[in-house]
Amino acid sequence: MMNRKMMKQAQQLQKNMAKMQEELESATVKASAGGGTVKAVVSGKMRVESLEIDPDAVSPEDVEILQDMVQAAVNDGLEK
Repeated sequence: MMNRKMMKQAQQLQKNMAKMQEELESATVKASAGGGTVKAVVSGKMRVESLEIDPDAVSPEDVEILQDMVQAAVNDGLEK
């Protein structure tokens, strides 16, 4: 009798875990860098869903800074 009860609890736990994983995968996180100059939206599947760059930040002289901000925004989203 105890074994059957444990099996039922294990099955319920497995269902709950699958539901939580599905919810996490469908969730998105917004992150930014450079005071909002670069914004990234990352999904629970660890994919960048969107990336927004303020046009004022695009300058041939500042490419390295822009690259750093993009990297920071994406990494911040992935960490969250």
